[in-house]
Amino acid sequence: MPSEEEQAEREAKLAKLEKEKKELLASLAGGDFSTLKTKVAYILNLYPQARNSDITLSIKYWETFQPDIYNESGILPKDLFKLERLHYIVRARAKIQNEYGLFTSDSPVKKFRKKREEEMQDEVLKDASPRKVITVFADETGKNQNYVIVASVWVLTGRAVYTISKSILDWQSSSLWANREIHFTKFGKRDSDTLAEYLNIIQANREFLSFKAIAVERSRTKRKIEDVVEKLHEHMLLNGLEHEVEHHRISPPQTINVTLDEEQSLDAITLAEVKRRVNSHFEDRFSGEMLLGTLESVSSRKSPMVQLADLIAGAINRRLNHDGDKNYKDEMADRVIHALDLQLGADEVDGIDVTTLFKI
Repeated sequence: MPSEEEQAEREAKLAKLEKEKKELLASLAGGDFSTLKTKVAYILNLYPQARNSDITLSIKYWETFQPDIYNESGILPKDLFKLERLHYIVRARAKIQNEYGLFTSDSPVKKFRKKREEEMQDEVLKDASPRKVITVFADETGKNQNYVIVASVWVLTGRAVYTISKSILDWQSSSLWANREIHFTKFGKRDSDTLAEYLNIIQANREFLSFKAIAVERSRTKRKIEDVVEKLHEHMLLNGLEHEVEHHRISPPQTINVTLDEEQSLDAITLAEVKRRVNSHFEDRFSGEMLLGTLESVSSRKSPMVQLADLIAGAINRRLNHDGDKNYKDEMADRVIHALDLQLGADEVDGIDVTTLFKI
């Protein structure tokens, strides 16, 4: 029987691990790749083969995060010192799998990892294919205005989440926005040129991105605002996925992971209900080949992709809800809408009891 002191120590350790696990999942959901642990988790999540092989894991890590150094045709001896050390990668993998219980390896590999890896040499050296994952970053706005809006950024491949996040952060680090979070509502008159630079970065990665928004007039519904926002998120996912499939940008099977700004108005119970209903629809429509995997809320502070969703939501909000004199904010909204080719046509969405604006 453990003493009270030992029991307290054990509980403290478990609480610490749970906190670290939640922080890791939040970083992963938000596209925050500032730590080695998050980068390793990203590879384990995207490449299931890497869960069973530290060699595969390391190769995919170097290929993804250090492509300027890693070269499958040959690496210069001096560059070996620049690659992330394999034992650091393995140590992070062991913590993620063994202590957090995330992205675990197959049972036979757990028992005989080294022996199995040697037996799997040919498989290990093959190019590991990533899981088919779409990541959606969404934000809401206009809850106290005429139109309530949910806007979203769809990243159409799992690999592109890191590619685009890195492109934004690399540019931002030497820009006038180096030390600020990007929020449309906080733009001033002097931000116009920097906004243009930012939009150039997004346009350069446009092939990996799709933008969607859905809005409803508050005056035409008697629902509580929380219910309105809930339904908008749900139908944004349902109609957004249908649109991607119809336009042949994606095809089953796919996993859709969704990240929301933690300042949104949906609590954990509501998120679970939305996830259940969306997956029920996916089961009926796509015979289980489409799956809503995660539905997380994270701080926008460290997520460049959530900040991009905020920018789009802010621009559309300005266009739909502002009826005063036009100024620089309207010009910025127009610039965002034009640069990202946001189509603001009105459509009726089945399943919602009022006419809505579904924007693709």
